[in-house]
Amino acid sequence: MIYIIFPILALVHLGVLFLGSDIFLVRLISKIIPILYLIALSVGEGRWKTRAGIWLGIGLVFSLGGDTILAFPDKYFVFGLGSFLIAQVGYSVSFSWGNPVHFLRLIPYVIFGASYFYWLLPGIAPALTIPVAVYVSAICVMGWRSAAREVSSRDRWLGILGAISFIISDSIIALGQFTPNKLPFHGVWVMSTYYIAQFLIYLSQEEEE
Repeated sequence: MIYIIFPILALVHLGVLFLGSDIFLVRLISKIIPILYLIALSVGEGRWKTRAGIWLGIGLVFSLGGDTILAFPDKYFVFGLGSFLIAQVGYSVSFSWGNPVHFLRLIPYVIFGASYFYWLLPGIAPALTIPVAVYVSAICVMGWRSAAREVSSRDRWLGILGAISFIISDSIIALGQFTPNKLPFHGVWVMSTYYIAQFLIYLSQEEEE
């Protein structure tokens, strides 16, 4: 059912964004329901019974927190960033549990992260330089850990694609936040890649239960 219910829930919020609804509660509730669904599903499936599943759940819960915080004015941006930072740590630990290190697979993520951060740097306020650098490092580590897993080809590629989608989503947020190059329908692009990321990351651990 996840293959039907989650896309429908995600599309509802994307529709709300596309139509430009100004009703705060509609935007907030439609935004968080897809992640609430994944949290409820993870509990129902008993994922909390494994350590990887527990950390996946932590990632989902703090993603939900970040979604909620970032629905409010920009002055709370750093708190949303902090919540998503914990989510990235959760996903990284979940991907790492029982898997090897594979330092060579870190290289492309380091190159991307360093290059993107350097490009954004002129637009980042001094007070946010370190928090943004830490967050960029965290999403790159999450991407690396998804690529370092010794699991089935299906699960590994779902995890890699999910992590890359998360990196793309966060990169679009940073683009709009720290540069004048905001994409048309910015919110739709952010949330569509974000929902794809959460969906694929969740599916990538189904066979480990």
